This record gives sequence, C-alpha cells and structure tokens, in this order.
Amino acid sequence: MSYKGPQKVQKVMVQPINLIFRYLQNRSRVQVWLFENVNLRIEGHIVGFDEYMNLVLDDAEEYHQKTKNRKQLGRIMLKGDNITLIQNTNPGGKTACSSFIEKCFAFIGENAVDTVKTTAFCNLPKDALVKLISSDYLGLEEEDVWRAVLNWAKYQAGVTQPTQHWTEEERIRVCQHLSGVINHVRLLLIDSQVFAEEVEPTGAVPIEMSLDRYDFFSPDRSSGSKFLRYRYAALPNKYAEICADKRLHPRVSPFLFPSSQILSRDKGMRGEICGGFSDVAWGKTNSKAQYIASEKSFLFTLTNNQDIPPTKFEIVKKSFAICYHPDIGPIFGAGADLLISSNCNVNKESYSNLPHSYEGDHASNQLLMGDYHFSVVDYEVFTPSHPVPKSNH
Repeated sequence: MSYKGPQKVQKVMVQPINLIFRYLQNRSRVQVWLFENVNLRIEGHIVGFDEYMNLVLDDAEEYHQKTKNRKQLGRIMLKGDNITLIQNTNPGGKTACSSFIEKCFAFIGENAVDTVKTTAFCNLPKDALVKLISSDYLGLEEEDVWRAVLNWAKYQAGVTQPTQHWTEEERIRVCQHLSGVINHVRLLLIDSQVFAEEVEPTGAVPIEMSLDRYDFFSPDRSSGSKFLRYRYAALPNKYAEICADKRLHPRVSPFLFPSSQILSRDKGMRGEICGGFSDVAWGKTNSKAQYIASEKSFLFTLTNNQDIPPTKFEIVKKSFAICYHPDIGPIFGAGADLLISSNCNVNKESYSNLPHSYEGDHASNQLLMGDYHFSVVDYEVFTPSHPVPKSNH
C-alpha cells in the first residue's frame, strides 16, 4: 500500500482516547484514510484496538477512490501511525456490536485520571456521561468525579469562571446541564470539606440530596470521614444496612480501591494488628496471573501473639508484590504472604504464607494473624490524600 506520488494529506496521529470518545454513541461502519496512500480507503467495523491505536477491523474491504474498485479483506489490523482520518460511512447506522462501546467505557474508566481532562470528555453527550459516571469501575475518587462533572457542565454551558465569580445567569446554565447528572455522583463519598467548599456553592445540589447527606453524617452516625465510609464497604456483612446504599459504594471494585495507593490494616480475633502498603494500583492487568510489580510494597506487624515488636517485611520478589482479583480483598505476594478474603469477618478463607515474596526478621505464617488461616474482626483501608512521590522512600 505504498504511495509514490505527491503527498496530499498531512500525517495526523490519532490518539486512542479521541477515537474512543468519537465512537461512544456511534455504531456505524467506518472508513479509514491511510497516510501511505491518499487514494486508498479501508472500510470496516472497529472491533478492537491497543494503546498504540493499532485497529482491528472486521468485514473490511479496500476502496480505491480513483478506480472505484473494491476488494474484500475480511478481518485485518491497521497500524495506528498509518491512519490520518476515521469517518463514518453511514452516520445513522446502528450495526456495530455493543461490545466495542463497552470496551470504550472500560478504557476510559481505567484511564480516568487522564481522560476526564480532555476536551473530548467535555464534548460527551449527557447520556454517555451518565453511563460513565454510574460505573463502579471509574478509577477516580468521588471528589474528582464531581470536579470532572462540573468541568463538563461548565464547558457545555460556555462558562469559564470559577464558581465564586459566576453570574446568576451562568449559574442557571451550569445547573441546567448538571440536572439529571448530579444524582449519579455519589455525594455521600465526597469529603465534607470539599462538599462545603466546592459542591454546595454551585447551587446544583437539590435540597433533598443535601438533607440526605447531613442526616447520614449526623454526629451520632459518623464525622463524614472518607476512611470510615470506606470501612463500611470493606465489611459488607458488618455494616449491612449502611453499605447496601449504592451511594456509599467506592468505585473501581466492590472490594478494592485500585486507583489509589493503599495502606491496609487488619485486626485479628485475638487482637493481632497487621497490614501492608502498596504504592501501585490494584487493578486489572494484561497478564494471566494478575500480579503487579512494586519496588516499595511492604507488610508489617504491629501487635501479635509472639511478643515480636512492630516489624516491617520488605518485598523481595518484586514481580509478585500485589495481586488483583475482582472477588477478593488485597493480596500481597505470590504465596500469598497475606490474602484477605471477601466477607473476611465471617469466614476463615483469609490466610498468610509469609515469608514468600516478602521477608524480614521473625517472618512466619503464624506471625501476622496468629494462624495460617484466620478471620478478620476489623479491616481498614487508607488512601493518602497526596500520592507519595516516586523519589520518596
């Protein structure tokens, strides 16, 4: 598909996120313009892509602009750096499978920190935005979900000023765009100070939603602490009434918080206190084993039944630092050195096989929680407000 004639199309690298947003609400057949040959088009249905924007097209065919000839290709892959333009061949078409749309949402959720900052995000239709922020797998803290939604509404309303400088007419326009969207933001997970300083001043929160929040976080219930709210989600049986509320479900996973650095502290039946730290995110990987490497992860014991003082256990098999599983709590090491099961307070499926991937003085499989298999009385997950810089130790 080489082209020797004069160049007529400037090479334009198509970024994956721009393509994804472009087709969120579009299921039609597409035509790809090639950098190598401006007279050749490739038509087909997008069925997959990778981080380099290499595309897999199904039912593909070549179409020559000058001769009008067509050639059936079947399923092919196009290199991303050979693509200058992608456009619809039938804008109203609805023939593409929904699995591609779901892959788009999954990609955005896993890369949410970057994608919500793009102009493409701000151009999303309201129904696409609602679908996205309703997902449990949007990898953002709820404060950042709110900020992304607010930026979207301001962009849609043509408002550039910060909230405190809005005119009444600008406030009305922003609130109109937030209507039908804000109820999908999990306001009960937003830090109380952020809620007071950033959310309420917009005037976009219906009075009944504000009253729900103040009622839930009354003095006899909790202080509005993010850590306490996350504890509700970590032990669903212990806090059954509270955690049944969808508005209190942290995103990304019902059991994990993979978009953040995490410090986990677990309390055993006899008062043992142990835990671990990871500087990398718990989340899906491309490997079958789902292990995630880390240079800084560690386990620790604070209180144990062997009279061992507080001790830190460093990672030695760094390729197996942590492991992701959608139905299990945090997993440290390939042993596993520490595995917290789902519903860990009502079963003995949690276990410790220390030392394996982690080592240190007095390490044994009974040190952390008093036995190889154990139940967890209490389970806390902490996320630093400001991620630890990679240069820090």
